[in-house]
Amino acid sequence: MSAPTNIVHTVRPLPPLSAPRRSARAAFCTLFGALLLATLSVATMHAQGALSAQGFGYPVGGLSARAQGTAGATGEFDPLSSRNPSAVGDIGFGIVSVQGQPDWRTVKSGDIRERSTLQRVPLVAAGVRVKDVAVLVSATTLLDRSFSTRSKGSVNIDGQPVETDDALDARGAISELRLSAGWSWKSLRLGVAAVGVTGEQSVARSRAFPESSGFGSVLDSSRVGFQGVGAAFGAAWRPLEHLLIGGSWRVGGFLDAVRRDTAISSASVPDRLGVGVLYDGIAGTVLSASVERINWSAMNGLGSASAVAQDVTNWAVGAEVISGSFRAAPIFWRVGYSGRALPFLLRDLSVTERILSGGVGIPVAGEAITVDVAVQRAQRRIPGGAAAEDGTALTVGLTIRP
Repeated sequence: MSAPTNIVHTVRPLPPLSAPRRSARAAFCTLFGALLLATLSVATMHAQGALSAQGFGYPVGGLSARAQGTAGATGEFDPLSSRNPSAVGDIGFGIVSVQGQPDWRTVKSGDIRERSTLQRVPLVAAGVRVKDVAVLVSATTLLDRSFSTRSKGSVNIDGQPVETDDALDARGAISELRLSAGWSWKSLRLGVAAVGVTGEQSVARSRAFPESSGFGSVLDSSRVGFQGVGAAFGAAWRPLEHLLIGGSWRVGGFLDAVRRDTAISSASVPDRLGVGVLYDGIAGTVLSASVERINWSAMNGLGSASAVAQDVTNWAVGAEVISGSFRAAPIFWRVGYSGRALPFLLRDLSVTERILSGGVGIPVAGEAITVDVAVQRAQRRIPGGAAAEDGTALTVGLTIRP
């Protein structure tokens, strides 16, 4: 990222065991040079140990566990998902929901395989109906950038190579906050939302030297915050008894990268335009499909020149079927498939993703308390097949309707 980097030095001279003698000044200058190179590599690095962790991170999608069960196909009609604010009208008299998501990744490049596990809380929401208007406050993950890499390296000190143990750790996310309102008029639903974007991302790189080298460890770090605004509009129309058509539009405002409350770079919150269709003419079955266009390139300039974003078109198809019951309430089974391109390029290459989803909605206490579970299996690829990533995400959502 292009943000100024806070550099923390941890250089502890140790009594040399077998290293040749050198002047303290020369050794310090050499180490400082190595540290500066490490700092620059953190600032410009975009090959971040995972195909899904490029640029400012992985687009989690802002979907509820229910919508994730259909791979996002029902997102335009789901009241908890950060898509169409007109769907908020379906929350009933009130709603509270929270979900968690562990995500397992495996990155393959040649004979090398790296595995990692991430933990997220991708959605928290609460809403209430006031007369004819439903209001929902929600927080969802827009981009998640969490990864760790460990590697062996070497530096040249006084003409001699010295082996190092290098580590790169990134933690953080950019979140979308929404205040949404939705209402209905005959066969038409309308909605509007105020959008706020906030978050923080940190990167730390450490370099450890063997004790025999006469040096301790080196650490540099960078921390940047984000703040931005936008708005969203949505509508859904039922032209036929069993057919529902929905559309939504997020309009992006400013998006700043900040350090110590000072803006250091600026871009825009990405615009998003989505359309969905839902058919419920088959008893106990809902069929749905959706397509969206996201203007991720609006984020270019927020970070370094290596964090290049592209505009993408995503699609999804899915179904929800009622089969069986629990405590006299129906159980919902879901399946879906989606395709998309990830927003940030890997060395000028686009990363594509295909997701197969399945899920179930279990009424723990009738309609008052529902547990939704979704499992998504993702395949991420780049042209040429030089590297591949497979991911499995398990999303569990708890929804309470007082």
